[in-house]
Amino acid sequence: MKFADLHLHAWTYSSLSLFPDLSNCTSYEEIVEALKAQPLNNWYVGVKFNQELLKEKKIPTKDLLDSWFPENPALLVRTCLHLAVLNTKAMEQLGVSAYSGVFLEEDVFNLLERLIEVNAIPKQEVLERGVQNLRALGITKFVDMHVTKENVDLLGAFPFYTSDPDLLDNAMGLKLFLDGSLGARTAALTKEYSDDPGNYGKLNHSDQELLYLVEQAHKKDKPVALHAIGDQAIDQAISVLQKSRHPLDRIEHLQITRLDQIEELARLQVAACIQPIFSKELPWASERVGDRIQTSYAWGLMKDYGVKLLVGSDAPVDDASPFEAAEVVDRLDGVHHLDKDFVLKLYSIDNFDFYGWEE
Repeated sequence: MKFADLHLHAWTYSSLSLFPDLSNCTSYEEIVEALKAQPLNNWYVGVKFNQELLKEKKIPTKDLLDSWFPENPALLVRTCLHLAVLNTKAMEQLGVSAYSGVFLEEDVFNLLERLIEVNAIPKQEVLERGVQNLRALGITKFVDMHVTKENVDLLGAFPFYTSDPDLLDNAMGLKLFLDGSLGARTAALTKEYSDDPGNYGKLNHSDQELLYLVEQAHKKDKPVALHAIGDQAIDQAISVLQKSRHPLDRIEHLQITRLDQIEELARLQVAACIQPIFSKELPWASERVGDRIQTSYAWGLMKDYGVKLLVGSDAPVDDASPFEAAEVVDRLDGVHHLDKDFVLKLYSIDNFDFYGWEE
């Protein structure tokens, strides 16, 4: 069976294989052990940690990293790729500065690029290994969702979206980040986080600014892919696509949704590119949003209401395997459930059909 993954980050997926995977760490002690077991030159870099799985339940701080590695640069990247923590030595060597040592959103990708440059990593070789790994999973076609001026020469041969208007002529479409991530509590919500009173997350664009960017893409006959995790961001995505549309416009992720939004998405027939593998987050996501979880990660509800579904892994945020994603949601009940065969059909048929690709 051949699959198309419509949302992943091929270079980041490939490059993160260079560093210790911290996704199975359950304590700070285990993080330190994993980092010390696999240094890169004189760096200690770990990726895919999740504070929700640690007994400490907290993101490691810059001061903590300084205490662990006082003489060496150290860097941790959260599993969502929307948050990184650097110690003092790492910031010095990368030429960046933040009192907290915490960097968010686009800065995380830029820091990883700078880290690769500083360590003279052979990018083409790393990418080729990553693409081979994807093919071993049956993924014969994919869309890279984060191509920049810095990596366009490396990734430009693949179908891609970009956030850089200067690259839009050669891209499939424009990628716009409307909010952040649920894990970092930067996803934009209409009601405050249940486990962080007073925090609603944050929208990255005003309504007027977002509409302008979308219209500029549409004038070039290019669709947009709107990253929208929280329901406030989804409201903004729906609002702008009611005003300006391209038949291949997409909304990405749609994790925290309301029923009225699902109904409107079905009516508008806006494609929703979901990540069923993210359903593994349900236990801690329910702490973030409380009762709102009843219509969140609600892939089955979207299907029942007739939302046009596409599918991707968002690798390396999570496992790239379509079979793993299918197993995860097949085990769930109610609105969160999708049949395994349906998920594999999304990967093997619907994704290809959306862009008119040969299967």
